[in-house]
Amino acid sequence: MKVISIFGGTGFIGTELINQLVKLPVKILVFTRNKNKANHLKSLPRVTILEFSSQNFLSDNLKGSDIIINLVGILHEYKNIKFSMAHEDFATKIIKSALKHNIKRLIHLSALGVSKKSSSRYLHSKYKTEVIVRNKFKKNDWTILRPSIVFGLNDKFINLFKRLVRFLPIIFLVSPKSEFQPIHVRDLVDIIIQSINDKKTFKKVFNLGGPKKFTFYELVKLITKCDKKYNIIIGLNKTMSYFFVRLLMISPVKIITTDNLKSMETSNTVKVNDAYNFKHSLTELSTYLINYKKY
Repeated sequence: MKVISIFGGTGFIGTELINQLVKLPVKILVFTRNKNKANHLKSLPRVTILEFSSQNFLSDNLKGSDIIINLVGILHEYKNIKFSMAHEDFATKIIKSALKHNIKRLIHLSALGVSKKSSSRYLHSKYKTEVIVRNKFKKNDWTILRPSIVFGLNDKFINLFKRLVRFLPIIFLVSPKSEFQPIHVRDLVDIIIQSINDKKTFKKVFNLGGPKKFTFYELVKLITKCDKKYNIIIGLNKTMSYFFVRLLMISPVKIITTDNLKSMETSNTVKVNDAYNFKHSLTELSTYLINYKKY
């Protein structure tokens, strides 16, 4: 029985991935900084939860693993957690441990729009992490997946605007012309699982989007339509968008930052959708929104 070690498995994407992986004859190790966040996974068959810290990386617990899946990523920096720590440094530790224990397979979740020249610290950090994976794991079988925004029952993006649409008659929208190509979490998870043993994915990067492209304005408008709401949506220009976000950043709860805005200035869509290399059809956002309670 193959052993799959997952980092970032307690989050939105990781939870869906594990829920699907347990249907296969595999053993799953879920590495987390906080075991309490993995309570919803403890009852699943053949799943072991392992807690680690920066001081105790538990590298020896990777011994015997066949595959490592790295889903770790942050959208906001905090006082004690920077992009470089969560992305580059963390990937370096994983690869070091993988090489130590002769683990040959690594699937790494990145993001669309990564670039060496990006003004967004997030996208630049994600780019540097990809370079680390390619260079430090180059003799082994890595795969990098770059999804657009991912939607599903527990996502933090579409669900945020579903709540705003429900409670706010007027919505001020930053960067309304930003481009997205949302992919459903189940489609992304299917692609991750298919990639595990597919040699055609080794040492390759895949850009993944859903079936349709939207501007930010069109996306929020679709949410209002599917929820049968009649909100007034006011798109803000670049200057007003940055001003509005700086006001929001005063809040102790981080909803959006100026770095997020810089990320949004890079198109989050694909020229060639590699998702169709794995699946013939993809879930449309409108279908999901109309049938929200069934997903």
